[in-house]
Amino acid sequence: MMIEKLFFSKCFTLSVKPDDCQKYSLQEVFWILMRTVVESKEEVKAMIQSKLPDPPLQLVHSSEVCQYVGIVSKTLYRCERQGLIKAVKRDHTGKYYLHADMVTFKQKYRQ
Repeated sequence: MMIEKLFFSKCFTLSVKPDDCQKYSLQEVFWILMRTVVESKEEVKAMIQSKLPDPPLQLVHSSEVCQYVGIVSKTLYRCERQGLIKAVKRDHTGKYYLHADMVTFKQKYRQ
């Protein structure tokens, strides 16, 4: 693959004689360019992901969970006792759950 890239790119310089270049069909040129773009895309994606910080945990209040799932608070607390969802924070205003857990809970509950 790397040889193709080097050899192919050399054919576009003025110092190379046309006889030294391998003749590629238009389809071969297209596929070589596509592979190069795809490889570059994956490299850029990996670099960006390595630089991004982890997203902050998004907490939602128990009332939001009830509204999202379509249940009342008593049902939510019963499901919590059964282990279907776990509260990650409790304070004087109520219980808080992870947003991802809320989405998973809705899928489990509505099956």
